Amino acid sequence: MTRALLPAAVAVVAAAAASVTRRIAPILLESSIDLPATDALSLYVAGGRFVSFVLVYGALLGVAYRIGRTRGDLPCVGTIAVTTGVVSAVAYLVVTAGTLLWLGPQQGAITAVLAVGSSVGFGVQLAVVAFAGLALGRLRSPDDAASA
Repeated sequence: MTRALLPAAVAVVAAAAASVTRRIAPILLESSIDLPATDALSLYVAGGRFVSFVLVYGALLGVAYRIGRTRGDLPCVGTIAVTTGVVSAVAYLVVTAGTLLWLGPQQGAITAVLAVGSSVGFGVQLAVVAFAGLALGRLRSPDDAASA
């Protein structure tokens, strides 16, 4: 596996976690387990959002930064960022669709449009984060530090 695919792989994990996190309350309400208290439900939602934040801005930005520092056979930064965005949007949409089907097939067209819109938005967000990490890594590459 080439290093250029690592941001896309991390983005898939981040997209899946964010998709489940955004729907944790309906998942818990529709499951057969006993409902937790409202403060516990709030804690679960806040914890899930923190995990999503760490995956997006910790793992994805860190991997993209590290790959940006290596100047070797790295393709265009824009190509990696777009690939990361598209892959994460598809992963987010697949996990969201699976969650919505599990919650109940009676979801309407409005829910489908909202799912597609949120997946595109999340894909764009991760593409921007990957681009920022790659660009920052290229600015701080070891080759530039040695020549300065």
